[in-house]
Amino acid sequence: MNTSPKQRPGGRTARTRAAVLDAASTLLLEVAPGDLTVGQIATRAGVNETTVYRKWGTKEALLADVLMTLSGEQLVAPDTGSLRGDLVAVIGTVAEFLRTPAGYALAYLGATSEDETSRVLRDTFWADRFERAQVIFDRAAQRGEIPDPAVAPLVYEALIGTMHFRILARRRPLDDDIAQHLVNLVLDGVLQAPR
Repeated sequence: MNTSPKQRPGGRTARTRAAVLDAASTLLLEVAPGDLTVGQIATRAGVNETTVYRKWGTKEALLADVLMTLSGEQLVAPDTGSLRGDLVAVIGTVAEFLRTPAGYALAYLGATSEDETSRVLRDTFWADRFERAQVIFDRAAQRGEIPDPAVAPLVYEALIGTMHFRILARRRPLDDDIAQHLVNLVLDGVLQAPR
């Protein structure tokens, strides 16, 4: 008979992960991602550095996990009753997050981190984002606002990609009303846009 203790959900492993993620999230408000060390995170979390490396492998993978977890908690898909309203709400929330140090760090790490753990986290994160976006377009199709909800991935890429390009490639801030402008541009098109 196997008498070894079973892994319990919410046990020590979960508490350790939560402590490390919380410590890193807090430190990202104080220290730039490039200056942050695993030692600082481990000390703040009350764990050994080896624990952090064993779980995440690299600082980049840990930060990717932290930032994706944080953004997953903050970025939700609302139901305003219209496609335009839903998209403005979602893109507005994303813009708010990207204006924060943590949001910028997530965008940067997502675009540059190449280790395997970061790749898996990035793929998981974006799969979740596109799944949530699809829900918005499925609802819009059911309401008769659009004929085909299959346009969701390309529309979402256009909206999100524009903001990532602006902050990462052009190093420009996101305007307060960028969500409204982007959604109007994508949904109305350039030729049909109101003058």
